[in-house]
Amino acid sequence: MDSPVSIYAELLSNIRQISLAVSLGSPSDASTRIAVGADGRDVELRHRGEVHILRLPAKIALGGGALLPITRPGAAALSWRLPLDHDALASQQRDVAEGRPAPWSATDLEAGSQVACRQCGSVIAARDAIKVWKDLPSDNWAEMMEFWHCHKPDDAEHHSHSHGHEAHDRGTENGGVAGDQNAKANEKSLAARGYGASSTISAQQGVGFVDLTTLLFAESDCHALTFSLSVYNDGSQNRQDLVVGSKTRALDVFCSSCQSQLGFFNFRTAAIALSKWQLSCKSTSEASPGISECFASTLIATISRSGSSKSLIMPISESATESSTDAVIHIWVLNSSIVYSSTATARCTPAVKLLYRLMQREEADRMLEVVSCDTQEINLPAKALGDVVRLLDESNGLLPASERIFKEWKVGLLRR
Repeated sequence: MDSPVSIYAELLSNIRQISLAVSLGSPSDASTRIAVGADGRDVELRHRGEVHILRLPAKIALGGGALLPITRPGAAALSWRLPLDHDALASQQRDVAEGRPAPWSATDLEAGSQVACRQCGSVIAARDAIKVWKDLPSDNWAEMMEFWHCHKPDDAEHHSHSHGHEAHDRGTENGGVAGDQNAKANEKSLAARGYGASSTISAQQGVGFVDLTTLLFAESDCHALTFSLSVYNDGSQNRQDLVVGSKTRALDVFCSSCQSQLGFFNFRTAAIALSKWQLSCKSTSEASPGISECFASTLIATISRSGSSKSLIMPISESATESSTDAVIHIWVLNSSIVYSSTATARCTPAVKLLYRLMQREEADRMLEVVSCDTQEINLPAKALGDVVRLLDESNGLLPASERIFKEWKVGLLRR
């Protein structure tokens, strides 16, 4: 029995081409032909009486009805590089520039909107409980604000006095006391302004904080949640019922109705952090973000912040019952902004293209301990990490067979 026919197209904007690959499932013959549509946006494949049409990611610079040459008669896998239309390239570059990397920002969410569990619809934050939404800054916001305060070039008054670093140097020459005192005073001053290195953002009643992947709420604004040190059955709707050790940094948070794990309670910030892909909330977006969009935005933000395209996706292990040998995903982003289409998805999809492989936790820990390590650590709940692996494996099947593996890596796509 012949394998199903599949067509995959990917926009290569850097070289102004579209890569087109066809898997016929059986050798090409006299009946096989592939033609460009009249508007340059479609291709039509005919093979052994079957007809398949694919919408291309962008318009190509070939006349309607043009036949693509089959250079290897009898082959079951065919491929072409098609020239991109000039106007289509300009439009695609403009769309990328205007596109927002993170789904569900504060401006997308409506103040006073109800927040519910996406799986069962159980209300978590009642209507009008969240009066305002605020975007959280990037992960290294405190460090950058301290650097800006110490080194901003337009503050003459600031530079006419000794800041902590200079005072510390001079104080060291005089026994170190004065320098330490001035450095501590400077840090205290920074903390008072809200951006010292030790500053944190704590939950506020009536305020929903928006991160790349989570929404953060005050405990008093949330209902129908179960807190646990491990699994749902060992939890309680009253967090105070749990006996928490001094080293416990967070609790698992579940929907009390359907028992889905929604996120975590963080002791440091006194905030309940719930994953965006587990929630429903009224917004200006046409669709609620899934884990693929949220995780893709995290990868893009990590590259922007660190300059590194490699990441280790580590499972969050807060409870004593979780194993330290959980699998880790090693990811290497190849292109953070592609557009692809496939007969399996029937639509043009913006995505991140990457290499990925699984490794054991011990190997990942050793990699991160190396001083010259250029790989960033990203943490995800263990279940979410498993969902990411499943999505990557599914996307791997969309690619032409010859492009699915690179050495020890698999090639995957994450929808943006």
